[in-house]
Amino acid sequence: MPNKLERDIEEVLAQIDRFPPKRSLWSRIRRRVANAVAGVGEAIASIPRPRISIGQVLLIAIAVIVVAYFGFRDSGIGSVLIFGGILAFIAAFIFSLRRQSASRMPEKRWRGQPMDLDDPGDSWWKRWRSRR
Repeated sequence: MPNKLERDIEEVLAQIDRFPPKRSLWSRIRRRVANAVAGVGEAIASIPRPRISIGQVLLIAIAVIVVAYFGFRDSGIGSVLIFGGILAFIAAFIFSLRRQSASRMPEKRWRGQPMDLDDPGDSWWKRWRSRR
């Protein structure tokens, strides 16, 4: 048993020359600073941000337009705020008209059965009339 331990120690001491050389002071400092900056970036990215809906953007744009009209009507900043509010309102309105893709929409179900809403021949009117 002691022979095996001595052999292992001798083997480690023989391989000590093959260890990588110690890095220079500047490369170690650069690496630590880069790791610190990356850590700060990850911390900032992990902060939860509030989600704002299109309807909220529409309301905020209308509020900006009204406040700018009544509060800053005679100044130059009022016209800039009104113009920005109108642009934000138009952009939010256009985005609200977008249709969601079919892959993102969940399947519609009624009482556990999938609903097929694409069949135009099977309308509610025909089903209601056939009940008589």
